[in-house]
Amino acid sequence: MFHLVMVPCMAFTPRDWFNFIGFGNEEGQKPQPLLIGNEAQNPGAADPAMPTKTDLREKFYSRTCPKAEKIVADVVAETFKTNPNALANVIRLQFHDCFVGGCDASLLLDYIPSGDQVEKRSGFNGLLLKGADLIDDIKSKLEQECPQTVSCADTLVFATNEALILSGLPRQRPLGGRRDTLTSLAKMADDNNLPAPNWPLEKMIETFKKKGFNEEEMVILLGAHSVGSTHCDFILYRAYNYKETNKPDPTLPEGVVDEIKKVCVNANTPQYRNPPMNFDETPTVLDNLFFKNMVERNKTLLETDAYLLNDPRTAPTVQQMAADPELFHKRFMELMKKLSTLNVLTGKDGEIRKICRSIN
Repeated sequence: MFHLVMVPCMAFTPRDWFNFIGFGNEEGQKPQPLLIGNEAQNPGAADPAMPTKTDLREKFYSRTCPKAEKIVADVVAETFKTNPNALANVIRLQFHDCFVGGCDASLLLDYIPSGDQVEKRSGFNGLLLKGADLIDDIKSKLEQECPQTVSCADTLVFATNEALILSGLPRQRPLGGRRDTLTSLAKMADDNNLPAPNWPLEKMIETFKKKGFNEEEMVILLGAHSVGSTHCDFILYRAYNYKETNKPDPTLPEGVVDEIKKVCVNANTPQYRNPPMNFDETPTVLDNLFFKNMVERNKTLLETDAYLLNDPRTAPTVQQMAADPELFHKRFMELMKKLSTLNVLTGKDGEIRKICRSIN
C-alpha cells in the first residue's frame, strides 16, 4: 500500500514526494469503500456519504477468464524471484491509483486525448513510482488468454493481492469487476490528494477521513512502510541538523542516529542522489517489525511516523500492532480490500483497456 516527512531545512515541492500512502477523489464523486467487519454488520457505522459498490465480487472472471487470477499470481511470483522490491512497488501503485480518483487504473495511463498531463506525470508519482512495467507484463498475458476481458484496474488489484500474500499476509481472493477510466489528470494528484512529506498529523487524519478511513485504519495502512524504504534526502536532517542546530533530533536514540548515518554518510549529497534506507530489517516481509521498532526502540525514520507514536489518537494502535503480528496481518489485509473499492467504475462505466498505458 507506505511517505511522510518534515524537512525544515528544505522547501517542499510535489517532486519531494516519494514513498507510499496518499489519497484523493474527483470533484463531485464520493469514495465507495467495502464495508468490512463491524461496518458490514452495522451499516450505520459507515460514513453515510460513502456508499458501497455491490458490483465487485470474488471469482468475477470464473466464467469469462477462469485462469485470470493464476496468470497474475504466476507473473508476480516469477518477478519476485529476481526483484523482491517489486512487491513494495505494486502495493504503492495501488495506493496511489486508488487515492486519486479511485481504483480505476488512471495512474497507468501515459497519455489522454485532451493532451493534459496525466497522473503519472505528477511530481507526486513520476519521480520514484515504479511497478507499471510489471502490470504491463501481466496484462499482455491476460490479453493472450482472454482478449479485452480483464480490466487494468482489476489487474493492478489482483497483482497487489498477490504481492501481499508473497509479503507474508494470509491468502484471500480479491474482488473483481472494476473497469478502466478514460481520463487521468496530474492536477488531481497534485491538489492535496496524496499526503505530502511535510504534512502535519492533523492534515493526514483529515485526508484519510475524507476517504473513509479513521485514525486506527490510517495507522495500520501506514504499516505498509514495513516493505518500503525512504531516501536519505528525507531523513538526513534528523541525524545531522535537526531544526538548524547542527545536532541530531534529540528524540532519536543514539543507535538509530548511527543507523541513519551509516546509510546516509554524506549530509551534503545533492538532493535525489542519496541512497534508500529500509524502514525495518525485513524489507520484503510485510510484518509488524515497523511498529515493534517504534515501540521498543523509538525508531522512526520519518518524523511523521514519530507523530503516530506520540499522539494519543494514534499511539494505542501503534502499540496494539506492535504487540500482535497476526492482528496486524488480518487488519491490513481487510483495509487493503477496503482501499481497493474506492470510487470504482463498474457495469458499463469506463472501458476494458487492451493496453493499460492508453485508452482504446
